[in-house]
Amino acid sequence: MHAHFEQVIQKVDALMAKYPTITQADRLQQLETQTGYPKALFFVVLSTILTGVLTLIGGAKLLVDLVGFLYPAYMSFKSMDGGSIDDTQWLTYWVVFSFLNIFESLFAFVVNLIPFYFWIKIAMVIWMWHPNTHGAQTIYQQGLRPLLVPYMDAVGGKSNKKSE
Repeated sequence: MHAHFEQVIQKVDALMAKYPTITQADRLQQLETQTGYPKALFFVVLSTILTGVLTLIGGAKLLVDLVGFLYPAYMSFKSMDGGSIDDTQWLTYWVVFSFLNIFESLFAFVVNLIPFYFWIKIAMVIWMWHPNTHGAQTIYQQGLRPLLVPYMDAVGGKSNKKSE
């Protein structure tokens, strides 16, 4: 096998080992045993087919919405059930994600002119929820918060966070 291909297979194997239930590692292990091909290869192929089918059925918007919803929803539920995850991260994510969806709806005529917009949005959504980047925090702190906090008194009360 090609060295780069082997690196990809190793990374996918590590991902599958980390999330065996979600990635159906046991079932794919059976396929690996039966065929001799790495289970990670089956995972990549099936993921690619699923992505293609979802894109054909609901378009790129459905794919973006799934990427933007599934993992954050899972982590939010986990957080609500008493996990050790910071609730602020997920509350912030949902506020920013909702704001971006409303913004996108209002300015659909502009969004439709941007080539590969939904692929760009997928990358942005992953950046927003990814544990290493917490991009939603950045958007909130640098964009939404300064824009919205001055109006909080008029709408229903002051911000609980002290001014910086």
